[in-house]
Amino acid sequence: MNIKIRQADRLFSEYLRKKIGRCEVCGRKENLQVSHFWGRRSENTRFSEENCDCICFVCHRRFHERPAEYRDWKFKKLGEKRYKLLELAANQFYKRDDKNVIIYLKELIKRQNAIR
Repeated sequence: MNIKIRQADRLFSEYLRKKIGRCEVCGRKENLQVSHFWGRRSENTRFSEENCDCICFVCHRRFHERPAEYRDWKFKKLGEKRYKLLELAANQFYKRDDKNVIIYLKELIKRQNAIR
């Protein structure tokens, strides 16, 4: 099965992995991925830095196998107030607008590259 990855997803992943540069769980710098706490189908939080975590393949797989562990880790990372706000945002409707997201992400990456 060939899955098509949206350009916005690719750009967001590139941006976040460069920004953080290590697994937020174990500190590894190899095989980094972006994990969406609230799944990608939640357009409202799909490109939210609070919803997404830069984690290695091993930690990503572990969190998918143990969602309660991911929830506890995320709750501890954000705190109760920010966790509840993220949960609220994930459950609100948001109309998909990849054009604007791509423009925004390209600008973030450009600024990120200028800093380095």
